[in-house]
Amino acid sequence: MPDLVEPLLASDPAAREKLLLEADQADLHAAITALGHRHDPAAAAVLALVDQVVADRVLRKAARKELHRLRSSGIAAPAVASVAPAPAAQAEPIVAVTEAWATDVDPTGSRALWLLGERPLGGAWFAALLLNDLKGVVELSLVDTTRKRFLRELGERRRDQGNWVELPGDYAWRLVREAVDISHEQGTALPNRYRSLREVFGEAPAPPERALVYDTVSPVEVSFNPELIEESRLLVREPELAGWYVPIPPELRERALAVARGTTSALLVPGQTPDLQALHLLSAAAQEALTPTLRRALQRRLEETAYIFVRTDRVAAARRAVAAATTLRDTHRDVETQPFLRVLIESGLARALRNEAIGGRPAPEVLLELIEGAVQQARESNRPIESRPSGLILPR
Repeated sequence: MPDLVEPLLASDPAAREKLLLEADQADLHAAITALGHRHDPAAAAVLALVDQVVADRVLRKAARKELHRLRSSGIAAPAVASVAPAPAAQAEPIVAVTEAWATDVDPTGSRALWLLGERPLGGAWFAALLLNDLKGVVELSLVDTTRKRFLRELGERRRDQGNWVELPGDYAWRLVREAVDISHEQGTALPNRYRSLREVFGEAPAPPERALVYDTVSPVEVSFNPELIEESRLLVREPELAGWYVPIPPELRERALAVARGTTSALLVPGQTPDLQALHLLSAAAQEALTPTLRRALQRRLEETAYIFVRTDRVAAARRAVAAATTLRDTHRDVETQPFLRVLIESGLARALRNEAIGGRPAPEVLLELIEGAVQQARESNRPIESRPSGLILPR
């Protein structure tokens, strides 16, 4: 075991990869365990590389477990630099994407993407990916198959799993690049098979320049039809958006519960009425939960879902989705003027309080009723709402 651990720690990334690929599985498993007890950033780097290049799933899972152990001890795992050849040195791809299909996006931001590339002399390559708009490329498989088998399996999945929509091959290819870039931004390793995928299909030069929905629905429509922004809250009725929410930081949970409990208190502190506290909570949740990364992910999630609406003859829903995506681009826009985003934040708050009750009623029901009433009252009041630098929404 020491004969493998020490060389791994001392080697550069290219030499490490060679050692990992040539190592006996039993020896490598023992080395992984030993590395998880070495409080050394180099050990974390080796474990991250195992997860990137080793084919055996059991070994990759063991490496992730030990890497988590190091992170819990304060040992940061550096992003694993790819040791693959630079794009300029790549060979020509074997096939181009000739057919592509994707599912809708689930509440976590994940969707399946299937690519087919047919060879001129028969046969085809089939890649099945799981892409996440916050994490990048999560899973990947690549098989040598035929178009007939691909279509048979696609038909089975379309019967059993949500909405599937056909995408232009080049656009789908660029969606993969978009996910790869997200993986790099987050410092997460790409799946072990990604290099094989790149050898087969090549790598797109850049993510999509613009979403497909904009070929049908122009963002300019939102400027001339501001009612679309208000109607965007109706999007949650569409089955593709079931369960969407903005995750709420744990530290806001107790505050949300206190605000909901305030509705049963007989003592009202001046300037701290339940309505004002509800508005303050809504603003704090937007500022703390809606990070730039999440804001961009939600925008892209809406754009991709809007295209599904277009392809399934729901253009009105597509326009509302475009309106919601447009408001997400405006980082200075207050949450109370973004009905769709407010619904997602309220959903996150409701999830945080789902096991609580107040006065015999579910706490989420009490809180959401309070927030909606407070927002409606503020809108109807002659006193406009302003957002102070503190993040609190106060009446003028």
